[in-house]
Amino acid sequence: MKLKDVIYLIVFSLLLNCKKNTLPQKESLTSNNFIEKSDSKLNKVLITGTTDDITAFKYLNIMNNTYLFGRSHLDVKKEIFSDSLHMVLNSIEKPLFSEIVAFSDKILYRGWVFLIPGDTINIKIKNGVMKFFGKNAILNNYWSEMNIATPEYAKTPYRGDLKLYKKNVKSIYEKKVFFLNQYIKKHHIQSELFIYTINTDLKHEYLSTLINPKNIKARTEGYYLSDSDGVILIAQKEADKKSEVIIDLSNYFENIFVEEFKDINALNNSVFFKDNINTYISNYFLNSKFLAYSKEKFLAEKEFIQKNFEGEIENYAIARMIRNYHLKGFGKSINTIEILEKSINEYEDKFTKPSYIEYMNDIKEDLKSYDFELSETALNSKFININGDTLTLNKIFARSKNRIKVIDFWATWCPPCIKQIKEGKPFKDRLQVENNVEWIYISPEKDYQKWLKKNKEFEHVLNFNNSFFLLKGLKSSLASSFKVKEIPRYVIFDKNNKIVLNSAPSPSDQKNFERIIDGIENKE
Repeated sequence: MKLKDVIYLIVFSLLLNCKKNTLPQKESLTSNNFIEKSDSKLNKVLITGTTDDITAFKYLNIMNNTYLFGRSHLDVKKEIFSDSLHMVLNSIEKPLFSEIVAFSDKILYRGWVFLIPGDTINIKIKNGVMKFFGKNAILNNYWSEMNIATPEYAKTPYRGDLKLYKKNVKSIYEKKVFFLNQYIKKHHIQSELFIYTINTDLKHEYLSTLINPKNIKARTEGYYLSDSDGVILIAQKEADKKSEVIIDLSNYFENIFVEEFKDINALNNSVFFKDNINTYISNYFLNSKFLAYSKEKFLAEKEFIQKNFEGEIENYAIARMIRNYHLKGFGKSINTIEILEKSINEYEDKFTKPSYIEYMNDIKEDLKSYDFELSETALNSKFININGDTLTLNKIFARSKNRIKVIDFWATWCPPCIKQIKEGKPFKDRLQVENNVEWIYISPEKDYQKWLKKNKEFEHVLNFNNSFFLLKGLKSSLASSFKVKEIPRYVIFDKNNKIVLNSAPSPSDQKNFERIIDGIENKE
């Protein structure tokens, strides 16, 4: 889970597509429409605007999905005068469907627009609402109007029945597609690129919602987030509870094929499509017998990508896989560092985009610096326990000699962390007895009193002796050593305090987690 509040808000809504629609073929995305007639020679988009909330213009960002991971467009010049905005986006070579995000102290403004080379977009923010004006206003206001008129996936959680969940989210998807078709008729929209791009995005938002069921209450009332388990583990848990229930994942996903993920237009315009490629490869197309984020799973995913994709999509899927695995600690164990290095080197000549080069160079530098042991400064990071005593990780480890240790980075504001702590106690207790595992809970947050209150609230599931407040939080040497950027995060040490996995699977994936622990014991 991301550590910044604004990310919570940003994840809640977007768009996707329906099988009942007749979509144009990829090669037919041409027409005598203004999007298709964009002037790539101009290579820039002008954005102007006025507002009654000037802070929103100060924090206005326009996302670019052509980068490896969507982030704000980099080649931009922005000026603010009194209540007005003047912004030039350079290096826009082709039409892009992009999210505009602006926020002030209390309001988050969101919209999606087509950035068309040579175009001018006018933004007006007034009374808490953001609207777009200009010759393409009809297309650029579509998303905002659709979002108001249709239900939100984030308000439709999984409640223990996957079939019912599928029925509910499919109903939302069909409403979004119906709205799109009515919008096209009402405004006499002829752009095939607009219709195709929106349909594809709607379809992949739906597919994303299917494979990542929303089952955790967010801090925003009425909204739900997806946890790290994903639909496969959720289906397994549901089957364990209801032995008479048979969950057919092929039917659940409506027999989706790999061809769904070979769309270059979607790669550049849909964040859902980009997220779905590797998620579906890992969790649907490949056999689940592989241990999550293991060497075997990495090699299987790599082989699948190379057999089924080519060109830009192959490069993206490989780069995304490398990044995903690295974030989960792959390359930070003796068995995996060489595999990751070789894969980066293998694709070095193909990763020509600046964003790809930047990410791969960062990973290579990180691999060079990793020695599978914590530094003295990290071991001497200071903690406070529930009694107000100050101690170091060195001291904590010293009292846990000859035990496998699992560090659980969590926080009071992290719903997936709290869910796992509550539901995982029986499993953790069993590993503690059968495998001599010690669980160490470390919270890298800022408010000690809030942390203390939450510990008392969870006294029936948290071990007070092993729950610690990390001084300096994410700026501490310990958090820096592990590069803690997302939580929950699990780090496994062997009995000699050597790092086995810098980012282990969640203990909620009991089968895979226990296989890791058993593997440590067998080696010793």
